[in-house]
Amino acid sequence: MTTTGRPRTVRETVLDAVVELLLRVGFDGISVRQVAAAAGVSVGAVQHHFPTKDAMLGAAMERTAEAVTADLRAAVAVPEPSVRLHAAARALLGARPDQRPATVLWIARLARAEVHPPTAADHAEQWGSVEELLRRLLTEAAPGFTPAEASAEAGVLLALLDGLAVAIAREPERMPPERGEALLAQHLDRLLSPGRAGPTPR
Repeated sequence: MTTTGRPRTVRETVLDAVVELLLRVGFDGISVRQVAAAAGVSVGAVQHHFPTKDAMLGAAMERTAEAVTADLRAAVAVPEPSVRLHAAARALLGARPDQRPATVLWIARLARAEVHPPTAADHAEQWGSVEELLRRLLTEAAPGFTPAEASAEAGVLLALLDGLAVAIAREPERMPPERGEALLAQHLDRLLSPGRAGPTPR
């Protein structure tokens, strides 16, 4: 039974097995047979819901990103623009333990994108949307930026978030979550400091 009291569907059971295996053995190490065994279903049942490994990876990404998506929704509802930007950036940082699976599978999808054009297209579309969200939030928090400046700073911020998220997930001794959060806060504080945003005085 699920926490809502309804019986779990076969798809939910299979997807949980997909997520667990992807986190443990990675994209190259996963197989339909492994997923079927872990979920306690037939190979045919797995293939019915996820006909390819790429379909498994995409569905697993959506499942693990639920916590991040919920945090982003909460962030954009914050009334104060600067606090809104900070909250959205923290949602993408992946510093909490419940956010780590999304980062790990994001890394797997990024590697897959190198050799699989459909995955590359999906990644580019989604990350383009994220960068646009950051640009909009940055413009609201620092209206002194020109459109070109806001676009450039949003790209830099997303690149910083990408790097910090990977480091937190893969090198926790060098980059513990607390350090990642502090570095992000320092960057945002400098970005939004009085006199920082807007055209350079002549």
